Amino acid sequence: MAQTQKHGPPASTRNAILDAAEKIFIERGFSDTSMSKIAKAARVTKSLIHHHFGSKEQLWAEIKKRRFHEYFSVQKEQLAAADAGIESFKTCIINLFNVLRDDPEVVRLISWHLLDRAQTERHEDEKELTAMGHAKLLEGQELGYLRNDIDTRYMLISFFCLVFHWFMSKHEYLKWVGIEPDSITADDEYLENMLKIFFQGVLPR
Repeated sequence: MAQTQKHGPPASTRNAILDAAEKIFIERGFSDTSMSKIAKAARVTKSLIHHHFGSKEQLWAEIKKRRFHEYFSVQKEQLAAADAGIESFKTCIINLFNVLRDDPEVVRLISWHLLDRAQTERHEDEKELTAMGHAKLLEGQELGYLRNDIDTRYMLISFFCLVFHWFMSKHEYLKWVGIEPDSITADDEYLENMLKIFFQGVLPR
C-alpha cells in the first residue's frame, strides 16, 4: 500500500495534486471526482489538498486555468492588437481550432465543464476573453464589416460551437456524410469549408 505524503516542498506537492486532479477530472468529470480519489492518486491527505486549494470547486477552477492559460493569453493579446476586420475573426477561430486539435484532453475538459451543472463558474480569463470578443464583433458591425441584423452574442456562440462540436463528435458527423472517420485530411477540410460557410453568411448584404 502506497504511503501518504503529508509533508513536502509546497511547490512540488501542489503540482503533484494538480497533476493527479487533472487526470481524474479529464477521465471522470467534476461530479464523479472526489477529493479522496485525488488524494490517493497524489499520495497526499485530503486536508493538504484543502490547504492548497480550499475546495474541489477551487481545484477544478485551477485545473482549467492551468490548461487554458496560454490560449487565453494569446487570444487576448491578439484581440487587443487586431482590427475588427474579417481576417482577425478568422485568425481567432483558427487559433481555437488548432488548440483543440493539438490537445484532445482540452476537448474532454470542456465537455465535462459543460455537462457538469454542479459548478458553472467561469474563470476570469474566460470572462475577459468573451467580453473582448463580443466587443470586437460589435465594432465590426459598426464599421460595416459584419451584418448588423445578427445578434453578435449568438455570432460568438456560433464561433465556438462550430469549432468545439467538431472535435467532440466529428467521427459521428463524418459517418453521417460517408467520409472515413480516420481521414487524416478531415480536420483541414472541415476548417476550410466551415470558414467559407460561416463568413459568407455574416458579410454585409
